[in-house]
Amino acid sequence: MQKPITVAKFSSLAEKEPTYALVSPTDLVVIRYGDEVSVLYGRCLHRGALLSDGHVVGHNLICGLHDWDYRIDTGVSEYNNSEVLNKFNSKIEGDDVIIDAQEVIDFEVATPSPFNRDAYLGEFADTHPESTEPYTGYIKELAQNGLKN
Repeated sequence: MQKPITVAKFSSLAEKEPTYALVSPTDLVVIRYGDEVSVLYGRCLHRGALLSDGHVVGHNLICGLHDWDYRIDTGVSEYNNSEVLNKFNSKIEGDDVIIDAQEVIDFEVATPSPFNRDAYLGEFADTHPESTEPYTGYIKELAQNGLKN
């Protein structure tokens, strides 16, 4: 690893309990399973929810918003194999779970974050709005600007 960075303490990770980590602007989810650990991109590919708010069933990380699934060991969705969370190379050194910071930087260049943490809703913005929720945009407009517009 060129630039190792610690994302978690292995001893503090509960078995199959998604744990949040942030490296630069990239949200990550860290999952311990047995003596192994996975560090995956931490946003659901469906609507951008934080996967650390989800749960694990068997070998699948389940998004807490709409139940999308991703294998904890690969990041591949069992439901739709074309949906894949980026899996970062990780290793355990002593009690540290480390990844390569350069790998995260390269991911950010290839996949820029859709979240502006300083804007309204920041890291909780809906990056993939759907027509099934036609009033969400209007509600956000009112929340940001009131009735002045």
